[in-house]
Amino acid sequence: MKLVFTGIQWCWKWTQARMLEIKYGFKILEMGQALREIAKEDNELWRKIKTTLDSGNLVSAQFVGKVIQEVISRESSKKLILDGFVRNQGNKETMDQIAPDYKVVFFNLSKEKAIERLLGRMYDPKTGETFPSSYTHNPKTNTPLIKRADDNEDSILQRINAFVENTLPIVEIQKQEGKVIEINADQTVEKVFAEIVQKLWLE
Repeated sequence: MKLVFTGIQWCWKWTQARMLEIKYGFKILEMGQALREIAKEDNELWRKIKTTLDSGNLVSAQFVGKVIQEVISRESSKKLILDGFVRNQGNKETMDQIAPDYKVVFFNLSKEKAIERLLGRMYDPKTGETFPSSYTHNPKTNTPLIKRADDNEDSILQRINAFVENTLPIVEIQKQEGKVIEINADQTVEKVFAEIVQKLWLE
């Protein structure tokens, strides 16, 4: 089972991925982390990407496709959650080729609710984890939480609009293809998790 998680920022998708990892043994693959792992190896693929970035150019869809293929091919786990892997048409075409049976778990949350959550979220400067506004300390480490410097309305709107303009149209196409499992993300974390478990037939 390969699940592509997608949704507007702060729709609980990363929290839900961790809960599925703990309870059902899913393996989480996150695109940013995958790139960092490839960078550590200093292999040919990473050298090509680095050359492109150093020259000030954007990494092409072809290179991103190769990264997706490389990352997935390394994984033996049959239960994968792919976060940040399908953000545009090029990413979709790659996934369609290398993992045609994937499903998209779309966390549907309104733009207004996302802004409200993002403006209130707290950040652990040591681990990089983020938490809802009700948290003052990281419950695992007891580290005091702070507000992120870039969590202002202008920067939040910019990130949200990028999702609405670039990724949401891809989700609509995937819906027509019967790939999308839609989740109501405007609920508590626990209720969102229960809906995912039900719709994925995990119990």
